[in-house]
Amino acid sequence: MRSAIIYNPHSGHNQSQVAARQLQAALNDRGDDVTLLPTTGPGSATTLAKDVEADLVVAIGGDGTVREVISGLSPRKQPPLLGIMPKGTVNNLAKTLHIPLTNRGAINNILDGTPQFVDIGQINNTYMVSTLTLGVLANAALSVTQREKQRFGPLAFLFKGLRVLGRHQHWQLTLESPHHHWNQDTQFVLIAMTNSVGGFTNFNPDAAPDDGMFHVFVAPKLTWRKTFLVLPYFITGNFAKFPGMTYFRTDELRITTRKHLRSRIDGDPSVSLPLNGKVIKNHIQVITPTTTIW
Repeated sequence: MRSAIIYNPHSGHNQSQVAARQLQAALNDRGDDVTLLPTTGPGSATTLAKDVEADLVVAIGGDGTVREVISGLSPRKQPPLLGIMPKGTVNNLAKTLHIPLTNRGAINNILDGTPQFVDIGQINNTYMVSTLTLGVLANAALSVTQREKQRFGPLAFLFKGLRVLGRHQHWQLTLESPHHHWNQDTQFVLIAMTNSVGGFTNFNPDAAPDDGMFHVFVAPKLTWRKTFLVLPYFITGNFAKFPGMTYFRTDELRITTRKHLRSRIDGDPSVSLPLNGKVIKNHIQVITPTTTIW
């Protein structure tokens, strides 16, 4: 089997290169022809994945690296299998798929796991695997430094989010789907494709990585008091029940606004509005633990 390992040398406290070498040795032991492909900057993983000739492509890094690799594989008519070694701060997709977070566990999964289809979202000319944010949540994530992510993990995003919510910024957005039309001021929009958001795996118990749906949360304008009430709803899986929250599911979505607004997809700055999104099913297969039940 031809295998390619695409890794971000700066993910996971800069331990991705060590993980890549360990995986290379394990794949060589089973007889694979292995190529190591380190990324060099934003977009590099997409280019590498688009051009590589392999039966198995492994992404080592966080959700952003996984998304870039999938963005390179998705345009192919028959993309290769995808393996994941989680080395990011949040690792939403890996946690949803129950992929082990340790090097040895992730390697064993790649060697012995079972391929399963997972949904991906196409947003304009790019792709998402986990989350898309607009508004204050995107701004909060942008302000989190690499050092803060490594020191505090997912809590760094949560605390910055609460701080930014208190500034009461808001945007007039229009969201349209085949069955919904929404036009109002909001402080943020969150779109999730799995039950894990910000590393909290019980965020949306109704979501599954193969349900064919975007899970859309549109927040109301928040008072200071309501800002502090967000946290318990967020971490207990009741975000859709937060007072004033609009929640719906759809497989197609268009978002527009009159102002300039940029999205953040799977943790990284991405495309600006207008956004046109659709869910793509049964195209990308990820190696998951054999006993995984979604």
